[in-house]
Amino acid sequence: MLAAFELLAVYGLGRQSGWWWLAVVVVAAVELRSLRPGVGVSDKGWVAMGWERVPGFIMGISITLIMVLAPRLATQVVVAMLYAMWLGWRALQPAEHLTRYVNLLLVQAVMFEAIFLMAAIWQTPGWLILGLIWLGSYSSVYATLRQRADRSAGVMAATWGVIATEVAWVLSLWLITYTMRGGYVLVPQPALILTALGYVFGSILASSREGNLSRARLAEYLVIALVLVAIVVAGTSWRGNS
Repeated sequence: MLAAFELLAVYGLGRQSGWWWLAVVVVAAVELRSLRPGVGVSDKGWVAMGWERVPGFIMGISITLIMVLAPRLATQVVVAMLYAMWLGWRALQPAEHLTRYVNLLLVQAVMFEAIFLMAAIWQTPGWLILGLIWLGSYSSVYATLRQRADRSAGVMAATWGVIATEVAWVLSLWLITYTMRGGYVLVPQPALILTALGYVFGSILASSREGNLSRARLAEYLVIALVLVAIVVAGTSWRGNS
């Protein structure tokens, strides 16, 4: 019921440029509802429940921003449908499945898309973009690893936050946005690169935790990262923004 209300708020209000902030408030209220202390819930349990909602909070806010920034109605409808599918999938999954790295990668991909669309379309100040990148990268990774009882959650989250912020800073100097004819699909280059890097680092971490990280697999991940970056860099005009 709450998921449906959240979806309606994101689609109905997010599409209206003057009311998108209200959709953000609704998403925040729904996603953070578990922060209300219940009977017999300790302080640690209260905090743990709050961290569980962080990925959903980031996803909802990001979808709202993409909704208002997308120039085409068809794009908005597709984004809303995909978000509805994600909400339905999340509602059916056990808690442990929500901590899988694939869900974390999806959340971060959507987050990067939203933040860099803000930079490209709204001309959001660079310091704010970098702050959002660090905050979103750190909090989503920390929340996921914390739920997995990973003792290095803080260190890994901080490391990825710094890496993502540094890469974002470099790429924002030549902010390129790939556009499908008609403007139905907009993909900022930094979002593509950071998602690819997130996949590589996440895969390395997962393989390391499972004891399957061999030299061959590490080389495979590094080659994937280099190929993706090389393709994007080779297809970019570095003379200015586009």
